[in-house]
Amino acid sequence: MDKNAIFLQEAANDGQTIFLYYDGMSGVYLAYGLSAFYTTLVTEPYLSFSDEMQMPVAILTKKHVLYLHQSLHTEEHVVKSFYRFKLKTLVGDAGYEKWLQKIMAK
Repeated sequence: MDKNAIFLQEAANDGQTIFLYYDGMSGVYLAYGLSAFYTTLVTEPYLSFSDEMQMPVAILTKKHVLYLHQSLHTEEHVVKSFYRFKLKTLVGDAGYEKWLQKIMAK
């Protein structure tokens, strides 16, 4: 996972895209920033805050990813590397700050 690429993608998130990155060591997919927020609108991932990335992180098991795959439009997928899903409606960042404060308080 290229940290700079992740940061840039999340900074330019269009308000309805979920980017997932595969972590080979643990066998899970990770979503950061707005992508992490958007995953919570569709499924219930494990949530934390990444000190390294300085963003919230959603940890998704195969079950979570399968649910996203069944519920959303998959725009791009590279096996065991990357997913890009599109939400059906534009969400933007409404509610993100309040959600972030809850994650930070844990």
